[in-house]
Amino acid sequence: QQQQQQQRSRQQQAEQEQGYPHPTAEGRRTPSQPSSAYFAKSGSQKPAAVAPAPVSAPTTSGGPAAGSIPRPATIRNTGKYSHLSDDDLRKACKEWGFTPAGLEDKSLAPALLEELDRLERCSLSELRNEIRKRGFATPPGSGGHAAVAAPTSVAATFGTGGGTPKEALVQRLREIRIWEQLRVGELRRVCRELQIPLRDVDPTRENLLTLLSDATWQQRGIPVWRLSSLIMAYGVLDQVDTIESKGVEELSMRCEKRGLPVEDEPLQEMLAARLRTVIIWEHLSVEELRQECQALGVSMDNIAPNETGGVLLQGSKNERGEQQELLRRLTEVLWQAPPPPSAGELLSEDDPRFMEQVSGCFETLQLTPTDDPEELRRAYQKMARRLHPDKNVGKEADVTAEFQAVSVAYELLSEYMKRRSA
Repeated sequence: QQQQQQQRSRQQQAEQEQGYPHPTAEGRRTPSQPSSAYFAKSGSQKPAAVAPAPVSAPTTSGGPAAGSIPRPATIRNTGKYSHLSDDDLRKACKEWGFTPAGLEDKSLAPALLEELDRLERCSLSELRNEIRKRGFATPPGSGGHAAVAAPTSVAATFGTGGGTPKEALVQRLREIRIWEQLRVGELRRVCRELQIPLRDVDPTRENLLTLLSDATWQQRGIPVWRLSSLIMAYGVLDQVDTIESKGVEELSMRCEKRGLPVEDEPLQEMLAARLRTVIIWEHLSVEELRQECQALGVSMDNIAPNETGGVLLQGSKNERGEQQELLRRLTEVLWQAPPPPSAGELLSEDDPRFMEQVSGCFETLQLTPTDDPEELRRAYQKMARRLHPDKNVGKEADVTAEFQAVSVAYELLSEYMKRRSA
């Protein structure tokens, strides 16, 4: 018993040391290769995902296995999967979307299955902490309120995980724990299925897990690679969770307080998206704000020069003044009515409206970002036949606009898929 107690103490200490990310140089990593066009242009660093925790073999004493996630004392390792035949074990793994052969160490499949079962008995705080310890974003709807749509990149398609916050967190953590044990080849397959670009990326385990982590942040509309640390990123995520839980009246008040536009009949999603954008801007460095201004065509003229000869001292009065001025100019952009993101040609991936444009096209054609060009063609032909004016005699005025929207969405997604496969 004394040895088990010492083992648990060492385990807890190790988890604390590797767990919550620190805003230090050691807590950050510069990718060896860019994972998107933005990285290639900006050269931005992004926080590293925490190294995966090992899955331990089942214990016979019924106590917690070393390296497993913290869980209530009432949860015990039953070892029910350790006695399965190979065929039954493969069937059990298939239900979770993996195979024993796809794991780095297939002998740990029984232990991984037991851990996936145990997650349902963890508390909300335990699930949330384990997800954050690994550098991933918690999913939409996991904060106890309805999820508000974010400008999610099609390169990061994840479900909310279920109808309740706990179901969302359990599904996300199960995905993460499976990814952490997969072979590199299987991780690459997962990234391809989620439409995560792998071009010019060194396919190491660390880089692939980081790409998957980034995808969960993109789902929440938070560019984690542009923030200085994961602690700051989780601070932004907490604020986003808060605004997504508010109604139209509260969001309107918050927008007016920040000097943001509010329509006569505003939509909750639109107000939440504006607040999310401004919250992210408020946490960007001056250099990132300058890049944002350049991307949006915001003038940076007449900004007072710095006393240090153009070199900003972090936290200095000059830096804060320039940051406030850049924020003011960026906020003014939100008062301008941009053209519909689904109109015209496919936007550049560097354009802030690119993710919204592509996501809107998938929604118009009732597709998901994981669908391929053949599924795109079939969906378009089906909807085009149904909405074509010649097929709706007497209702031409009602279907023409929708037919045109479907046609535009098809052209844009065709171009997007060609660009993605190039």
